[in-house]
Amino acid sequence: MSPRSEQRLRRLPFAFTSLDPAVSREPVYLEASDTGQSFGILYCPPGRRPKTVFYLMHPRGEFSRHYVVPGLTARGYAVFGHNSRYLNNDTDMVHERLLFDIAAGMRWLRERGFERVVLLGNSGGGSLLAFYQAQASLTPSSRLKLTPSGERIDLAGEAMPPGDLYIAVAAHLGEGRFMLNVLDPSVADEHDPTSYDPAWDMYNPDNGYRPFPEPSTYDRGWLAEYRARQRERSRRIDAIAREYLAEHAFFRGELRAEGFAALSGWARSLVARRARLGRYMVIYRTLANPAYLDPTIDPSRRPLGSIFSPGDPIIGNYGYGGLARVMTPRGWLSTWSGTSSQADLPDSIQKVTVPTLIVFADGDCDIFPSEQRELLEKSGASDKQLVTLEWADHYLNPVGEAGQRLGDPRERLNDLIVPWVEERLGGP
Repeated sequence: MSPRSEQRLRRLPFAFTSLDPAVSREPVYLEASDTGQSFGILYCPPGRRPKTVFYLMHPRGEFSRHYVVPGLTARGYAVFGHNSRYLNNDTDMVHERLLFDIAAGMRWLRERGFERVVLLGNSGGGSLLAFYQAQASLTPSSRLKLTPSGERIDLAGEAMPPGDLYIAVAAHLGEGRFMLNVLDPSVADEHDPTSYDPAWDMYNPDNGYRPFPEPSTYDRGWLAEYRARQRERSRRIDAIAREYLAEHAFFRGELRAEGFAALSGWARSLVARRARLGRYMVIYRTLANPAYLDPTIDPSRRPLGSIFSPGDPIIGNYGYGGLARVMTPRGWLSTWSGTSSQADLPDSIQKVTVPTLIVFADGDCDIFPSEQRELLEKSGASDKQLVTLEWADHYLNPVGEAGQRLGDPRERLNDLIVPWVEERLGGP
């Protein structure tokens, strides 16, 4: 591998660069109880079959060759990197459906003889795995029965083996809670991406904005109202989603109604088409968190900007590829709505009672110290700990010269979590 190729690989968000060829790799293809398809790779150290396995999944990210694999297998552990049914596409993601994928993976691991499972929730996987653990810990009859869009979800009939430990690494508070921080509240009309109220535009110089890379400064009173208006916009988008769902339900009802057969041919065709119509929502301007540009807001060692936009976040706010840009109504409500999603980590973690470790990368542009303190405070575990991985960014790359001197944050993570796990479960 050329130095240039290796450098490029190291920049991949969640992938390892190289792996001991003696480490075994077993491709795994799974079908969930609702017929959803998922796949992953089970890694085991050379010449042995551990009793403890680390389990990873992200709602949409590629975790089948996660960067923890080389370090953990070298220390004697198995790792299962499991990709969800929504890999690389969350347009119609129903978070509650993801729990069936995880359950299928957990059952498979138990069937293969693994006695202990460590849930390692990285980035969006933190909220997802806590969501699973919270539901798995409940009596079946107490589990969720409906998605936010009103679809029935049969978690009561699902075999959901719980994990033995829970670790959150660079974990945000859930995709909905994340979206609450980044929705642009200056949008005046959801159907016009150019509409805006300048009073609530974080990219307006009158509000404290300065062109990147100069830091901006936002008044705290203005910021408090800005946050309230972000929540208002989330509810406004929720209302649009529910309007589309109600319209769909109405025409499906008409299709089944007794009088349907008596309608004219054209009227029957119209009703049938509307009953089958799947609406999509285009949601503009979803990268507008003032903390990206004002380092005095929830201060940490982060550089200015966001992982979702090169340079000034205004590019990601207005450009292609933004978060939640195209969603189905049910996908928005279940995944990206901070006012409707049930996959809220501060809520889920209250029901996670197994030993819990929260690892905060203090050079992360998109996750903030107060959020991690909230998780520690709300954790339902009696054995819980928050530790800081210094001078590391969201993908556990070193930040600045200080980060370079401390060494690879990914290796420092392994050095941190393995002793914590061994204190509670013993060796691999």
